[in-house]
Amino acid sequence: MADGSATAGEAALAVAELSRQLAHPLRVLALTHVSQHGPCPFSELVEVTGQSQAQVSNHLAVLRKAGLLVTERQGRQSLYRLPNAYLAEVLANLRAAAGVTCADTPDLPGHGEARGCYDHVGGHLGVGVLRTLIDRGALVGDPLDDGDLAVGPAAGDVLPDFGVAEWEPLLGARRRFAYGCPDWTEKAPHLGGALGAAVAQGLLARQWIRPRHGSRRLDVTTLGREALTAAGVSV
Repeated sequence: MADGSATAGEAALAVAELSRQLAHPLRVLALTHVSQHGPCPFSELVEVTGQSQAQVSNHLAVLRKAGLLVTERQGRQSLYRLPNAYLAEVLANLRAAAGVTCADTPDLPGHGEARGCYDHVGGHLGVGVLRTLIDRGALVGDPLDDGDLAVGPAAGDVLPDFGVAEWEPLLGARRRFAYGCPDWTEKAPHLGGALGAAVAQGLLARQWIRPRHGSRRLDVTTLGREALTAAGVSV
């Protein structure tokens, strides 16, 4: 079978094995998203599927072992992609055979403006906060490709505006201080790391954002919209 040829029996076994590997909605959803959006980081697939990191990781490991997903490096990131175009066609044909259509993987209502990404803020707001912190000199560095960010000369003046007055202890924590976390809806990084979590807690404590029950969505309050705009964040 080195040239791809097989007997009818061998072909049937191969197709049956492929079907077995696809026999879970999470795997199909992850593969469909990758087929439609191209190479994706792990964090993006966690958000799309809406499942825990551990559960998604387990299923991605199954798909990689089966050769249905491969990884590639892009800077410091590891991205998941399909091994070939045939698999994308298979997924489309399976949807057609099932009598369903799917123009795109999940449209997550409102997630573009602000949403939880692990314990920090993603979406348009998260990207805007990171840009503002860099523009105002609170952070320095390149946030692209999961890049680490360092304390800027204006950190002491700017970070308290975002509810983080005591940021020095974060520098000695085992967790990365600050970095650009890839944001799949904005296609730009938002603030991750210990500082990202602290900013999220600061915004929540000030009631500038409010979590929506049963969803990753974060609603920006009227108070928050006014205060964030005054702080230089586009909301």
